[in-house]
Amino acid sequence: MHPVAAVVDRSCAARALISALIILSSVLAISPAGTAVAQPDENADPPPPATVRLDWPALGLKPEVYLSADSPTDLAIPVPPGLSPTRVQGVIHAPINIDAGFLEISDGDGKFLGTVGLPPKAAAQATTPFDVDITGARVRSSTIDLSFTVRPLNNAAGFCGPLQQLFLSDLGTVFAGTEAPATTIANFFPPVLERVTMYAPADADAAEQQTALTLVTTLARLYNIQPMAITVVPQPRGAAPPPATQLARAVVVEAGGPAGLTVERAGSPDAYLRISGSGDELSAQASLLVNQLQSLAQTRASRVDQPGSETPLSGDTLTFSQLNLSGKTDVLRTGSLTIGVDRSALGAGRVDSVQVHLLADYTPVPKDDAASVVIRSNGIVVYRTALDNTGVLDATFDLQRPAFGQGVNLDFAFTYSPHEACGPLTAPISFQVDPRSTLTMQRGGPPLNGFGAFPSEFSPRFMVALDGSGPDQLSYAARVVGAIARLTSTQLTPEVVDLKTAADSDTGALIVANSKAIEQTTLNPPLGGDGTAVDVALPTELRANIEDGLGSIQAFADQPRNRSVVLVTSTSSWSLVDPLFDYLDGLDGGWSALTGDVLAAGEARVPTNVAIRDTGNVFEPSPTPALPKSVDQWIPIAVGIAVLAAIAVVAAILWSRRRRTAANPPDDEPLTEPEQRV
Repeated sequence: MHPVAAVVDRSCAARALISALIILSSVLAISPAGTAVAQPDENADPPPPATVRLDWPALGLKPEVYLSADSPTDLAIPVPPGLSPTRVQGVIHAPINIDAGFLEISDGDGKFLGTVGLPPKAAAQATTPFDVDITGARVRSSTIDLSFTVRPLNNAAGFCGPLQQLFLSDLGTVFAGTEAPATTIANFFPPVLERVTMYAPADADAAEQQTALTLVTTLARLYNIQPMAITVVPQPRGAAPPPATQLARAVVVEAGGPAGLTVERAGSPDAYLRISGSGDELSAQASLLVNQLQSLAQTRASRVDQPGSETPLSGDTLTFSQLNLSGKTDVLRTGSLTIGVDRSALGAGRVDSVQVHLLADYTPVPKDDAASVVIRSNGIVVYRTALDNTGVLDATFDLQRPAFGQGVNLDFAFTYSPHEACGPLTAPISFQVDPRSTLTMQRGGPPLNGFGAFPSEFSPRFMVALDGSGPDQLSYAARVVGAIARLTSTQLTPEVVDLKTAADSDTGALIVANSKAIEQTTLNPPLGGDGTAVDVALPTELRANIEDGLGSIQAFADQPRNRSVVLVTSTSSWSLVDPLFDYLDGLDGGWSALTGDVLAAGEARVPTNVAIRDTGNVFEPSPTPALPKSVDQWIPIAVGIAVLAAIAVVAAILWSRRRRTAANPPDDEPLTEPEQRV
């Protein structure tokens, strides 16, 4: 080969090798460089914590608030463990009689948190959303206190002018962080919960059923201001429950093993509470929660050796102080006040009527001013009076059965009109209920009929019977018990018995049984039958053939046994009952929103709420007093004597007139000569 050609070939080969090396190094350099870029920066900010918004109803608060000018409204917001409140959100509606101003928010210590400008009076937008940072609010005992105040910018005529108000709605709080898992019995049930699921064996015995239902009534009472869902789910014996979601808890009720309460998997997200024991020992473990003493059990496990209970109120006369009734308000022009107590809290025994002895103190009303109060119960005016310069109200009035339902509530409506022209020195009057006021109960009366009979007809103890004809009967019973128990502050105590015992007893009862089993008892529900044959217990019984049958929840007075009964039944498949509970869960007010005495659904699964029997909650005309039979038999004799007496009086009058006429003849009558006799 020519030397020059050899040099050229070597040069080309070298260039090719260099090019290949450059390409290879580029490829190798790209991959490590990409990997290096993907590595996290140690100096980068950590990701923001997870947040969750909880609407105020989920926190046990009303979703709306009315604010008056320059008058703070204080609210306590519960805080779930592990979470921190960061923001408060809501909607501002068009201000009423406020031209311009702002909403001020502070915490319980008076620390300023933020303001929101009010929309102009003439603004076209009817509502304005707001979002205020509240991370600076201090948390005390799992609660933050917030104060809302509306500040008009020009309030010269606010005191004497039209009422100034601001309406807030759709209120909610945003929390940041991750919920802390349960570690002890004391913190297993936090201040905020959305759901509790209880797991009981599919073949649960009476003790297991009773323990589960007692826990349902207890938790429904403790969380009654929150829309917490409580369900009982069957599972195989010995099985562990699935992990609960955020703001939820799982409880396992199962007989066997040492008696006690144990937090299993404590400190982990899938922690759950196990309640164990046998017979009465198992039921006794719920006593720690029933008496609200779980905060003392600051350990993973505990055992109740002897159940305890509080002493219920006794006697027929109770003071407002005993019933925790109090009320105070300031009045200028108009004002209102409401106090009340649920019927179940009025002691043992059915209440037929109530006498109220109301004591109150108020600012003495000057002679030239005018003030009054009207008191209503269940929409019925029960008392009215003018307020005078004594400053003391001492009134007694009665509440008949139609004037109160499951709550004995007194609604006060006030008026106060000063005679002087309104000005900066015009002051409202104060009205305060005296805790020495009393309620005196008249016990007795017939059993209440319909859904409105509960919870008082189950207070404080009631029976529960399941006939075993369906797999979800314990779940149905738990949903009824939970719906009723959340309506009262009084602990309701279920006792699980067999169907015959519950049907024949004179104690209020919840019975879950198919219609065929009910026909074998002496119960007389509003709706009965079997299969497609349905009987409606009207005054004249109606019998109909309804294809595929009916499922129903019924509440009726069992007059022969002087008690009230709730019946969950079906004339066909138990699946007909499921839409009834979905309907009940969706009602605003739950059980208290039901009317009449029957909630039923057919194959179309459309719940229907009807009244078959009279609930009896109406005023009856006063009966005319009947005369005794002994008096009735003398009525004809008395009438005869009265007639004879009248005839005698008339005869005496006529005879008297004839004598006067004979003794004193008229002047124009000629004298009669005496008869001459020979």
